[in-house]
Amino acid sequence: MLLMAAGFATLGYLAARTYRDAPPIPARVVDPTGGTPFTGQDVIAGQQIFLSHGLMENGTIWGHGAYLGPDFSAEYLHTQALDVRRSLSASMNQNRGTSLQNDAGSLDAAVAHTLKENRYESPSGTLTFTQAEADSFGAQQQKWRD
Repeated sequence: MLLMAAGFATLGYLAARTYRDAPPIPARVVDPTGGTPFTGQDVIAGQQIFLSHGLMENGTIWGHGAYLGPDFSAEYLHTQALDVRRSLSASMNQNRGTSLQNDAGSLDAAVAHTLKENRYESPSGTLTFTQAEADSFGAQQQKWRD
């Protein structure tokens, strides 16, 4: 009985921490030109669509990989990383005047830094995308609509 009580107490604590430590949903996302690709309300509406179709069982949440369907989050993030990589490569090549074919490590580090940098401003609830991230988001809108 004590073991069961301890187990449920642990589960309750972890569930509470999940909600308390969840990443924030930005009030708005802005691009470098000041445009707003999407808002927090768009995120919530997307979550409702995701949940209404039972897509939370897809992908890797249950450890099944793609047995139940595509992992939409992973696909979006992978495509975004490739788009950011192309953009940074073009920018670096233009600035250096040479090809980065032999400097893939520097390019990969720049992509990782770009995607991992925290550009969320908590007081205003604003997340700022780089131009490459905003371009990728815009391009992927049509892909996901189709």
